[in-house]
Amino acid sequence: MVDRLIFKMVVWVKRRSFFRIAERTLTILMPLAIIGSIFQFMWRSVFSPDSLISNIFYFDNWLPDPVFDAAWYASQGLSSVIFNSFGLLVAYFGAQYTARYYHKDAQMAGIAGMLSLLLCAYRFQDTSNFNITMNFNWRFLGIHSFLFALVIGYIVGLIFRFWGVDFHHQHTENSDRIEWRAFASFRPTAIALLVGLVIGIFTSIIQVRMIASNVYQFFQNEGQNNLNLWTFIPLLALALFLNWFGIGEPLNSLTANMGSGTNVANLNYALEHGSSWNIPNKFVGNALYQSYGKFGGSGVLLALLIVILLVYKHDNTNKVARWSFIPTFFGSNQGALVGVPIILNPMYLFSYVLIPVLNMLIAALFIQLHLIPASAYQVLSGTPGPIVSFMATNGNWSALIFSMLLFAGDILLYWPVVKIAAKVQTEIENLNAEEAGFEYVH
Repeated sequence: MVDRLIFKMVVWVKRRSFFRIAERTLTILMPLAIIGSIFQFMWRSVFSPDSLISNIFYFDNWLPDPVFDAAWYASQGLSSVIFNSFGLLVAYFGAQYTARYYHKDAQMAGIAGMLSLLLCAYRFQDTSNFNITMNFNWRFLGIHSFLFALVIGYIVGLIFRFWGVDFHHQHTENSDRIEWRAFASFRPTAIALLVGLVIGIFTSIIQVRMIASNVYQFFQNEGQNNLNLWTFIPLLALALFLNWFGIGEPLNSLTANMGSGTNVANLNYALEHGSSWNIPNKFVGNALYQSYGKFGGSGVLLALLIVILLVYKHDNTNKVARWSFIPTFFGSNQGALVGVPIILNPMYLFSYVLIPVLNMLIAALFIQLHLIPASAYQVLSGTPGPIVSFMATNGNWSALIFSMLLFAGDILLYWPVVKIAAKVQTEIENLNAEEAGFEYVH
């Protein structure tokens, strides 16, 4: 009964135009997200001097420095270009699919959406700096601002819906038809750019960017030094929810694995006593999250990918799970977030938010009962999620066994969610087929 109710609610949500546009945008951008996550994995987990794989294979000893540096720069550059400009593509395809949904000129809407987002991110008050690369707030153009870019694209698509003319795309167009398209799209394009201009100026006047930076700084400070789990965990749940919603910077700031006074004190104690059993600060929120709340990135997505590979019958979703499995295993899960997708997918909201929280609470209980030690040691980048606690406790086997059991429990928790998601996917495919004018045969 409960499963049927959840199924109906999710299908109802996914039938709404905004969520359907979001799903199509995520689908078309899936290859780029997976490619970006693969190269992010290579950058952080293979060709970084402080990565686990680099140290295991002693790249410094036998791989020539020019080759190592070239591989690092190439992988870092490609992943950064993809993810730092991801919002522009989201705005383009969000506007394009919205206009196409309402039978308007999708190509012109996409161009207007991308330019409108650039206007929103332009620093209008920074008149002293004429360097064009510095006159944009690039944080608003990246993958962590997915929702903002999608909303801008959706609004532009709606502008074309109400002020554009009906349009049906053709494979070949003569010069007269192209000229007609140009004139027909003039008014909605001008309105869309005006809206982007107004939003950009408005955000500059009220200093939205400064407010956002202060909020991100607050999340970062809480993530580094908060010893009160009853404060950290609600913030983590909020950050995970925002990340599911397409606002990734709060989670990125809260869980940034950076050194702090608290972590340094724990590490010094562990090094002095040769163990992390009795460190002075056992419940540092960030350390607990890194050891037990990730397991392959936010939302314990590694467990989700395993369940998809085991029970999901949709070939394309299985392909996404296979292609994004290795990067996710080493902590680069953007491909899975976009490709499955997780972002704005109501089916995975509760499990994505609650499973990491549940993991941390169980781990905190076991630490309190002195069944496992707290994490204190530095962990090399790219360490697979299920063994982070083993490394962060200097090779404690009870921590490793506990992590494996916890990870197995996460797989079981995702199992019924994925089964319902498969049914929802079939229903959505039937709906898409009906819109295309033919009946889908599963």
